[in-house]
Formats: sequence, structure tokens, C-alpha cells
Amino acid sequence: MSVITASPAPDTLRDLMVACRDRIGASQEQVAVTVGVSGRHYGALERGRVRNPNPVLLTRVAEVLRMSQDEQERMRDLLEALPSA
Repeated sequence: MSVITASPAPDTLRDLMVACRDRIGASQEQVAVTVGVSGRHYGALERGRVRNPNPVLLTRVAEVLRMSQDEQERMRDLLEALPSA
């Protein structure tokens, strides 16, 4: 009998976003173009270097990355936990 366990929540914003990108088979640049931001800006967001990102941007990123509700909540929690600049 096999036991199915839930994957642990990613520890970092980057881990979460990379896992979501990998799941849909997209590069940072592909996500950036689809979201409508520069590759540099998206990369900074993924690395947690964008302070107080626009909520509309986060919604669009979640849509493009096909994030579940739990993943979206985790993304927001990780963003809130980032140290202030």
C-alpha cells in the first residue's frame, strides 16, 4: 500500500515560482513576455528583489504560471516575509 503525501511548501519565492514554471515548461523570458514585463523585472520578482509588487502583476503571474489557490497564497506569504529594503 503506497502512501501519498503532499509536497512540502516551498521555502523561498524562487523555489515556488521555478517549480510552477517547470511544471508548465516555460522559461523566465517566456513568462515575462506573457505577463507583459521585462525579463529583468520578472527575474527580480522571482528572486524576491521586487518590493511591494503590483497586485495586478501578481494576479497575472499566478494565471500564467497556473498556480493553485494554495500556491497563490504561499506566493503572497513569501512576498510578505521578505526583508524590507
